Amino acid sequence: MCKNKKIKITHVTRYAHPHIGGIETVINQINDSLPDEEFEKEVLCCSNTDKTSIENEVKYTRCKFLFEFAANTISPQFIWELSRVKTDVLHYHMPFIFAVIAHFMARPKCKKMVISYHGKIVGYDKYMWPFWWIYRRFYKLADKIHVLSPTIIDTDIVLSKNKEKCEIVSYGIDTTINVNEKDVKIFRQQYNNKKIILCMGRLVSFKGFTYVIQAMQQVEGAILLVAGGGPLKTEFEQYINENNLQEKVVLLGSVIDKQKKSLLFAACDVFILSSCRTSESFGIVQLEAMKYGKPVINTNLGTGVNYVSVDRKTGLTVKPANVEDLAEAINKLVNDDELANTFGQNAKERVKELFDIKKVRKKYAEIYKL
Repeated sequence: MCKNKKIKITHVTRYAHPHIGGIETVINQINDSLPDEEFEKEVLCCSNTDKTSIENEVKYTRCKFLFEFAANTISPQFIWELSRVKTDVLHYHMPFIFAVIAHFMARPKCKKMVISYHGKIVGYDKYMWPFWWIYRRFYKLADKIHVLSPTIIDTDIVLSKNKEKCEIVSYGIDTTINVNEKDVKIFRQQYNNKKIILCMGRLVSFKGFTYVIQAMQQVEGAILLVAGGGPLKTEFEQYINENNLQEKVVLLGSVIDKQKKSLLFAACDVFILSSCRTSESFGIVQLEAMKYGKPVINTNLGTGVNYVSVDRKTGLTVKPANVEDLAEAINKLVNDDELANTFGQNAKERVKELFDIKKVRKKYAEIYKL
């Protein structure tokens, strides 16, 4: 290969920037980590609202889709664009079963194929069973499988049969603290300096916010802030009103501004990741809270979620979809400042040790070696 020739990376994913989510975050992180002088970067995705564009030296080819079905965007244009791909490294982001089918139809050309495993396909078994054989075959074709944590490899049937291809590179975050203490103080005053419990994410069933809101009926001296928008907003509002939880639960709506997000993480006393499906494979929001020294309550999913925040070291782990366990864990941390501070300090140190973006960046380039 010519010394000055750039390595071309083509990410294939369901959605991408400006769409916000865990997969979108890791794609942005990878592209930001790879030097422009060495890598040419492009993303093939679906969108009915945003057009194809070049942003920050990354080309985004956005395909129109006909409809969504079983967490997939169905797009003939996507298949056509994939058939035109000629790249050095073809990087698929799973789960996205339509892209798997499209791969065998389009036969894109590449020197190396990488799959990032972001989580299991959960909740669509009756639709998925005819495609399992092609899904497993797809993973057999990969040269490398990027996984986010060591804990998930042995618990997943597809990964466990492809162990030799798996390469562990976790999400990373900038560990710089960029929030003014004065702003934190002002923010907390509007909630009468109560202990602040924070949840953040889409208001959808598998995030488990229903159970946290119900648990707040058993909690005193604290307020729950839920940052995020989604289809369950009206249902949550109705439950809050019917159970007189207006002084205990506040729905903040979607928070896009990065500085406001950082303020929420800095101002909270406890962060909760309440997801109740194994499709939640990591939970990057935990890292955001942990870098500010906040203890985390997460659920025992057996995925990378429990690798990020460790039970009784950086917080507490409870059973998924369990109101009583959540209430007990919240009360424990709200009423025991010494324990909460110990967990929080451990959390901050764990982020610096394992998830600092400066360390993670070096590992990304290794995946793409030809």
